[in-house]
Amino acid sequence: MKRGELWTLQDRNYASKPRPVVIVQADSSSFNSVILCLFTSFESNTIATRVKIEPSAENGLQKISYVMTDKIVTVDRAMLGECIGSLSESQMRLVSGKLAKVLEIHKSDIEE
Repeated sequence: MKRGELWTLQDRNYASKPRPVVIVQADSSSFNSVILCLFTSFESNTIATRVKIEPSAENGLQKISYVMTDKIVTVDRAMLGECIGSLSESQMRLVSGKLAKVLEIHKSDIEE
């Protein structure tokens, strides 16, 4: 599992059928859990925390979807179904930027 990959997740607290999620944690993390953001197909162009993703062969999405950077969850890796694709580097930069805003992380706050 790598950052930027899209997987399916089925969790009765989230949805009754498998839904796409994107992994947002660092590849170097070796926990039994994984940090991800949920997707929605609800038209979210006016919501500042959402990243619009067009369906493509690379990401495996079936319709226009939005990464909900305001919906960050941690689940056991065993809850993930199958890898359906991945986001491009530019799409992940957009996701990272929105996550930084949601979490109010500024470059000056990060210790190198």
